[in-house]
Amino acid sequence: MHKPVQPSNEEMNQLFVKAGEDHQNGLLDSAGAAYQRLLGYFPEAPLLHFNLGLVYYEKKEYENGRDAFARAADLSPEDMDILFNLGLSQKRTGDLQGAIRSYRQILESDPESIDTLYNLAGCYRDNGHHSEAIETYLRVLRLAPAHLSANNNLAFMYHLTGDIQRAILYYHKVLECNPDHQAAKHMLAALTGSGAGSSPESYVRDVFDNYSDHYEQSLVVELEYSVPTTLRNLVVGEATWPKNFTQGLDLGCGTGLGGQAFRELVQTIDGVDLSKKMIAVAETKKCYRQLTAGNIATFLKTTQACYDFYLAADVFAYVGELTETLTLLRQRAHKDVLFCFSTENWSGDGFFLQQTGRFAHSPAYIEEVARSTGWTVAARETTSLRKEKGSWVSGDLWFLRLHEK
Repeated sequence: MHKPVQPSNEEMNQLFVKAGEDHQNGLLDSAGAAYQRLLGYFPEAPLLHFNLGLVYYEKKEYENGRDAFARAADLSPEDMDILFNLGLSQKRTGDLQGAIRSYRQILESDPESIDTLYNLAGCYRDNGHHSEAIETYLRVLRLAPAHLSANNNLAFMYHLTGDIQRAILYYHKVLECNPDHQAAKHMLAALTGSGAGSSPESYVRDVFDNYSDHYEQSLVVELEYSVPTTLRNLVVGEATWPKNFTQGLDLGCGTGLGGQAFRELVQTIDGVDLSKKMIAVAETKKCYRQLTAGNIATFLKTTQACYDFYLAADVFAYVGELTETLTLLRQRAHKDVLFCFSTENWSGDGFFLQQTGRFAHSPAYIEEVARSTGWTVAARETTSLRKEKGSWVSGDLWFLRLHEK
């Protein structure tokens, strides 16, 4: 057999230039194939492995990207750009310890690399190393006092570790950097007790977009959350309620845990949620007729559908004032509708924005709002909703029907 003839240097250069152009223009498959072809001739060229790693990373093939960056780092261990991208890929694949090693290696040569310090702090945060995360965010801020994300994450870390005064201080610093930062305003209201009627949409969206990849592992496995299943079992166990529904709406559907729990009782289910990333996960469950990324009130004002079943599991923790929502739900409801939802329990009057940033509602408030908007409380069950810092969060499960005329 004859070996393939190696292209000339000019042809190699043209292939490399074309690969770069394709990469820049988003033709990732073509660029990747060209880099791999070139690696067949130059297997120890770190630049080719690095570029191939970039292609894989942009294609979200993070394991392949990690391997390509790791090979490039072996061939060129002093190249900090390679190590930085290796750290990014390691974190994406869940190898937080590997990412920490890569970032630390960069800092040995460049101890004031702000981007490296910030990413290292994020790895410590996600790995549960709270003190290391705090110290590293502080290192970022000593170099760049107006670093918005570092201030915000440091406020979160102090909040998480119970240092409320420092959390308040750094949320104020966030607002100094960006006076319109809705999440910081919301958390300051929660920590200072100044109150609010609902959580800002941008805050809720960002929380759950960032949470979407590990939402079910965290909520169901680690926090032992089972509200949708518990609601379903109570519906099935109540002799006087319907057991089969025609059209349901899952409010704040998240990743689809509610749709999964009720799919056998409801012929078709629609879902609405602020987080597009949560919606994308819910789509994989194949239990919804349609999914809408958006505000619940806006959806109810614009939909032409009518529903005989509503579900809002762990949703009203982000909505304090419920009058508008219950009014809109009443307007889109069949006369025999069943409305199931959960609330965190508040022993005072009305509703209360807790230091967690979540709302709790008193039973008297729910009963009054239900009555004033045309609903009747058919049943209420006090239960443990999920764990938080090792303790159970107390809440209520509610079942509403329409007032009989």
